[in-house]
Amino acid sequence: MVGGTPIAPLILIGGSFDPIHAGHLWMAEQLAQHYPSARIEFLPTAGNPFKQTQTRPQQRLAMLKSALRESAFGINRSEIFATAPTYTLDTLQKIRQQIGTQRPLIFVLGQDSLLSLPRWKGGLALLGLTHLWVFARPDHSSADVPEWASAYLILIPELLQQQTHGLIYLDPRAPPSISSSQIRHNIHLHRPLVPKRVWTYNQRAHLYGFAKPNDF
Repeated sequence: MVGGTPIAPLILIGGSFDPIHAGHLWMAEQLAQHYPSARIEFLPTAGNPFKQTQTRPQQRLAMLKSALRESAFGINRSEIFATAPTYTLDTLQKIRQQIGTQRPLIFVLGQDSLLSLPRWKGGLALLGLTHLWVFARPDHSSADVPEWASAYLILIPELLQQQTHGLIYLDPRAPPSISSSQIRHNIHLHRPLVPKRVWTYNQRAHLYGFAKPNDF
């Protein structure tokens, strides 16, 4: 906050986006309603060397671009072409350096990730860089919150704009639960759970629901 006027936050939604689907876009839209002036960016992760079925970074980025073409949402490329493994702590340190110390930074994750946060690289040190916006998960109780998190919890999301980092907001709403297996199944039934442009890209590149991808 500068001179009593809140600075529009930078909001990051991380994930593999393999592919981006309706649940991801739902989260971005909910956040945009809370923070109309915020910059909201999708942060695709680097490739996972232990997941042989993962789509190439260039293809995941192409699908993100297609899905977001007519939206106000952006793409942050800090990780996608990095050599795996990458760590959220390192990425957020770089982004914090880029945006400076005065701008609120909000990192979006799911309730399951909050529970495992102490096991991440740096653990709670992330809260020295960013706020956390935590979406509920259908398979988790709303009371399923780790004891350590109580010191950082807030009930009013607008408070995230009044300081730059260090707070956690638990959103009781759960995004639509969509798995890669559901996407593959529904693509065969011509009921895709992905944006239309992503479905079109898939039909050309043969990524999901096909035996062998095209070199596209």
